Amino acid sequence: MNRKYMALMLALALFGCKTNKPSEELVQAEIPVVKTARVSEKPFAPKLTYSATVFANRESNLGAVLPGKVERICFAEGDKVKKGDLIVELSDELLTQALVENQALRKDYERLKRLREKESVSQMEYDHLKAKLEASDAKTDMIRKNTRVYAPFSGTIVERMMEEGEVYFINPGLDPGYSMRSGIVRLMQLNPVKIEFEVNEKELAKVVPGLQTEISFDAFPQKNYQGTIHNVKPMLSTLTRTAKVQIILENNSGELKPGMFGRVSVILPNQPSVFVPLSAITRLAGTGEEFVYVVEDNTAKRVVINQIQTFGNDVAVTGVKPGQMVIVEGKAKVQDGSKVDVK
Repeated sequence: MNRKYMALMLALALFGCKTNKPSEELVQAEIPVVKTARVSEKPFAPKLTYSATVFANRESNLGAVLPGKVERICFAEGDKVKKGDLIVELSDELLTQALVENQALRKDYERLKRLREKESVSQMEYDHLKAKLEASDAKTDMIRKNTRVYAPFSGTIVERMMEEGEVYFINPGLDPGYSMRSGIVRLMQLNPVKIEFEVNEKELAKVVPGLQTEISFDAFPQKNYQGTIHNVKPMLSTLTRTAKVQIILENNSGELKPGMFGRVSVILPNQPSVFVPLSAITRLAGTGEEFVYVVEDNTAKRVVINQIQTFGNDVAVTGVKPGQMVIVEGKAKVQDGSKVDVK
């Protein structure tokens, strides 16, 4: 019996040794192996991005003060004109009538002037006729000016709003986004052009004249333009609570057209920020919350961060400090507060 009892105890001891060793290995295997990277601090220039629209630098709907029949339009759509060029001729029936009346009054005035020198008429009669002649001169000059329309600045005829033979009346040209004034032709200065976008009141203090910008257009996706903020309108819309911002951009090739859609990135002054690798960031499923795992004393701690801007494989963020170690590989095996084996 003693021999059987001793053999049984020996078997149990050997079995116990064999079962304890895998248990210790299992405990060690439960600690995840991770790879970390150090949080760095360096200066960078943050960007604010907005949707933008191209506008002509100057725009005018050319017309006249008085209505009249359009006799001749001297340029076609797309033609370039210089300041002072004759653009439109209107009918001159009113001018002819005014000239006849003016000539008759001038003859009467010359006769009365001679009589006044001889004191054959009163000063009152002379002054009255002189005033009528001066009014006729002004009327004739006004009508003469309104039978000819000249270019107020150099530019391009982008639209003929009327055709020859039509009667021009002073009616607003209802074309949303452009000049709402009445006109016969629309003249625009297309070099340079204005790039306009709107900034909300929260970011308005950051966007000031002189800041550099990068501009892209859907029409030219492979091309980038550089410009400088020229003007920030000193008032906000009561509906959108935004202010208009303008960039003046050279357009020597003429490829930028009014109405084009673009995107403007305003480059703010350099400021220090902390960067983490893109691979360290995890987004919490079902929410917009993003976090990283910070490792301290071989323990992972989940820290919520906010992305500012991405630069290649690095991301400027808030929420972590320079010098901290964040997990970049093995995040899927880690939970908040779990022990990790850093390799």
